[in-house]
Amino acid sequence: MTVRPRKAQGPDRPVYFNQSDVDRVMAVVLALASEVASLRDRLDTHERVTQAHEKIEAYLPDPATIAARDAWREAYIRRLFRVFTEDVEALRRQAEQTISKEPQ
Repeated sequence: MTVRPRKAQGPDRPVYFNQSDVDRVMAVVLALASEVASLRDRLDTHERVTQAHEKIEAYLPDPATIAARDAWREAYIRRLFRVFTEDVEALRRQAEQTISKEPQ
């Protein structure tokens, strides 16, 4: 299996469109599409393997599994919205620098 980087390499994100907002949305859509394709393959595999043993619908996760899924979901959301979070952080740093340069 080929391991793909989770983040664009280099100092700049790729630019596909003239408007940076469209690029940001496109980055989120592509991250989602990548995750959905991977999850679809894994789900299909699990369904085929478990078909002979028991019904997936009958499974009830234990508290540890629920906690692990919650942690994964939070990390996944952070990855999806990374592009926006980085932009907000850059704006915050820029504002802080501007404020610190103002005469008191």
